[in-house]
Formats: sequence, structure tokens, C-alpha cells
Amino acid sequence: MIRPRFLAGLGLHADAAGRLRARIRSAALTFVIDVPGTIVSIAPGTPTLNTDSGAVIIGPLFTSGARAALTTLAPGAVSAIIGSSGEHLVRGYWGDYVAILPRGESVALVRAPFGALPCLHTADGPGRIAASDIDTLRLGLDETSALTLDYAAIARQLIVGDLRSNATCLTGIEELRGGDRLTLAAGEMRCERLWSPWTFAAPARRIDDQREAERRLRDTARSCVALRTARASHPLLLLSGGLDSSIVAACLGAADRDFACLNLVATNPTGDERHYARAVAARVARPLVEHEMAAGAPDIRSLAAVDLPRPVARSFEQHAYALAGMQAAALGCDALVDGGGGDNVFCSVQSASPAADCLLDPEGRRHFWRLCGDIARLAQVSRHTVAWRAFLRARRANAPSRWPLDLRFLHPHAATLAAAAPAHPWLDEDRLAWPGRAAHIAMLVAAQGYAEDGPHGTKSNAISPLVSQPLIEHCLRIPSWEWFENGSNRAAARRAFETDLAAQVAWREGKGSPESLLVDLFETNRTMLRDHLGEGLLAGAQVIDRDAVIAGIDDPRPAHGTGFGRILQLADAESWARGILSRRS
Repeated sequence: MIRPRFLAGLGLHADAAGRLRARIRSAALTFVIDVPGTIVSIAPGTPTLNTDSGAVIIGPLFTSGARAALTTLAPGAVSAIIGSSGEHLVRGYWGDYVAILPRGESVALVRAPFGALPCLHTADGPGRIAASDIDTLRLGLDETSALTLDYAAIARQLIVGDLRSNATCLTGIEELRGGDRLTLAAGEMRCERLWSPWTFAAPARRIDDQREAERRLRDTARSCVALRTARASHPLLLLSGGLDSSIVAACLGAADRDFACLNLVATNPTGDERHYARAVAARVARPLVEHEMAAGAPDIRSLAAVDLPRPVARSFEQHAYALAGMQAAALGCDALVDGGGGDNVFCSVQSASPAADCLLDPEGRRHFWRLCGDIARLAQVSRHTVAWRAFLRARRANAPSRWPLDLRFLHPHAATLAAAAPAHPWLDEDRLAWPGRAAHIAMLVAAQGYAEDGPHGTKSNAISPLVSQPLIEHCLRIPSWEWFENGSNRAAARRAFETDLAAQVAWREGKGSPESLLVDLFETNRTMLRDHLGEGLLAGAQVIDRDAVIAGIDDPRPAHGTGFGRILQLADAESWARGILSRRS
């Protein structure tokens, strides 16, 4: 499949607009808008929906009940979208789009909630240059401009992990988050939120009929998987044998898609899930290929050096998708599909917070003891322990959510940056004061980053269809106590697909882990890691604590605990930083 790309100039001076037009022509991009104040171009093959009103929607756009991406919009819909500066678009449609909406003397950029088409932007005089990726953004910049690392932002990103903000780790470059609108008018810029998960977690939106909620979950999941994968004629599903990828397999099978399955086999027996994957592949009657993860010796110095604006790519994941890409090529498959983000969407919470919801909501009180028992079984503690923790959590229900901060192996001055770590508006909006809902939404904060990083590196052809706006909106309407049963979380999804899945998969306990691959990567690369991090950019900029990192690498004991995984994450950040600077030439 072709990766969508766009380059736009908004509110530029005449000379800057002229330079941008020349660069667009030299890059063989296609103009879709070229009027005073707004220039938009796309790469060949990029899905685009043009209107007669000067607005353009880049990337696939879907609506409820559709069987394929929309190619036209009714005049009334266009009028509503432009008249609302994109609010109608976010409420009535979904997809992987960025919309550019001129309206009078202003122009708005709107990005789809959880959309996989990124939108980076930077200043050019009074206007902005916007693009889908770093390399395309650079096409629109002045010849003297160069990518510059923001080391303080890098440290903050390493502290907050999966959380993303509008700021990137490149000086002067920002990113429009999904569900947000950026408006330019009279040389001024304003960013606003159009979408919030709390809208759908509100009591008035809750679905109390369990069977109806599960029927809608299954129908919505099937629709999202079918639409998000529609452009692929023969996808390859990364089938771990876990619940989420198995649900994707069931959805593809229900759509009668021609697809194959791939199970990447871990070196450690605890991560070997071939028997689960075989059961799922047999249930959907599709071929399954099994491939050893240990095949080949990946160079982790280059795997994470991808064109993202933050150091969030992981070398072990890039290695897995590189192997999958080779298998896809051998099988004649044209896209990779996975169950990524399913844990987050299907509320894979493992705390007492949902039980606290039962104490706070009259409708949930009758579920309290049953739920405490399910959570206790899941967490392997007593029911009374869960009940007590739920009581304590309910007493401080109005306390704001706390995002976990990770200062391990960072330079001491990084501790001062923790106080200025980027916040997320969804975490500051706990207006319902329901801890279980807040825990679910915190997981969606992580899923947002996962989805909105977009295609990159060896994942350039990958689709994660479970992280889709309609499915997320529906799951937020399911009461938090309905996500647990039989000592398992994600229970609403399990019940919804129970008849479509192999018996041993629907209610399986536990799941596989990439830890064995991480251990192999660490042990095999200790010497390289010492040089890579000890003499690297992050040590020189005092982002990481060089002495602590070296001590962790030189620890003579076999890899243990979680420290070695953190060191590998820092090595990936170092690889990203070096890769960014190499793009200057």
C-alpha cells in the first residue's frame, strides 16, 4: 500500500509561498489547493477528498454504515464541516485524515482522533508549513533550516514514556494531536480540542444492557477492521495468539477477507504461543506461518533511527516488523495487520479502580463484591484487599490522575524536568471523578500515541485497526464493572467474540511477552551498548547518567529485573538522535 503524504503552506507571505510552490514542483508532488493563503500538495496515490468549497480532506475518511472510504461528500455535509470549522467532521466521520478547511480570512487544520496520518507543523514567518512526516516537512523549509535536537524535550519524553503532547523533540516543530483543531487567522495561531473521551464516558451515554453493548462491540469492531484494511488486497495478520490479534482474525474472517497469519516465535518457552495461534488460524481457516524471532542478528543502532519527531520507536518492535515484512513479501501480502492497542481499547486494567466506581455509582453497587473477586483473582490478592483499596481510591476520587514518571538512568537534572513534563488534557479532565473510567482513559492516552505516531520504519505498511474512533467511543460507554469476569479483564470483548474464537483463546489467562527477545538483545550487545551510550549524544548533553548506565551494562549478572529494558530504550533514543542529525546532510 502507498503511504499517504502531504505538504501544505498556510498564511504564508507571497515570497515564502513562491518558494514552497517551487519545492512542491521539484518534489513531483501534486497541487490540490493553490489559492492565496493556502497551498496544499500530496504525493501520488494519497487518498484525497476535494470539495467545491476549497476544503480538502487528506487520507481515508469513513462514516457509519459505509463499506469503503468515502470519495464524495454531499453539499450539505461540506457546508456543515466548513461552517463548524471541523467539529461536524470529528463528530460524524472518522478515519486517518487531516482536513484543511479555509473559512473566510482563516484556515483550520483538523486531525482525526486516533488517526494514523501525522500532522507536523512549524512556523514560516506569520504562517505555518505543515506536513505528514519529517522529510516532507523539510521540503517546505528554507534551505538554511536544519533539524535541531531539543535535549530537554528528549529528557521529558523519556520521563513520560507513552504519553505524547503537541511538542516534539525537534526544535521549532510541533504536532497536531488527534481530535484537535489548529486555526490560523491574521497571523495568530490557536489550538483547540474537538474530541474528548470523557464525552462518551458520561452517565447519559452509558449502555447498561450488557447483551446490547456486546452486540454493538462486535459489530463495531468488525466494521472498523473491514474498513481500515479495505485498501489491502491480501494482508498478513501478525497473530500472536493473544485475545486482541485473535479478535482481528475473527473480524477479517467475518468479512471473508483473503489473508494469511504469521506467528513470530519467541526463544523462551514462556513466550511461545504457537498452540494458541494454531487454534485461531484453524478456527478462521487461514494459513499460518511460524517464524523464529531469533532469526538474524539485528543491529539495534539503526533499527530505531526512524523518521519520527520523538525517540519512541523500539528496536525490538522494528526487528519484529522487519521479519514480518520479509514474510509478507514472500507470501505476496501487501499490508501487515496487528492487534496493537487492543489492551488499551478493551480496558485491560489491573487495579481496584473499577471497583471504586461501583462504590461511587448507584448502578454499580450490586456488582461490587463480584468485581472485587474478579480483580482479586486477576491480581492474585485477596478479595478484601481489593475491597479496601477500592474504598481508599473512592475516597480520593476527585484527585487528578497521575501519569507514571520514569527517571531511571537519567541525569540528575532530569528530575527538575519531571515537574515540567508535558501533561495531557484527558488526564486533567476527570470531571466525572470515576477512578475506573479514568484508568481506562489513561490507557487510551497511551493508545493515542501508539496510533498517531503513524507508519514508520519497518512499520510503514502496518495497520492497527482496533485503535479506531468508533470502537473506542463505544467501549467508553460500557460500564467499567462490565470489563471483568471469570478473573479476567477485557471481559466485554471476550463475551462479544466468544462464539467466534477458539475456546482456549477467548478466556485464556496470561499473555506472551517479548522479554526473551529483549534479554537476547541486551546480552548480545553489551559491548556495543557501552560505546553507543557511553560516548553518545545523550550522555554528552547530560540527558542520561552515563555512570549509572555503564554500571548497569557492566553488571556481571545475567539480565534481570527491568533495568536492562530501560537501557535498551535509552539506546533506541540514542539511535534516533543520531539518525535525526544524519538527515541534515
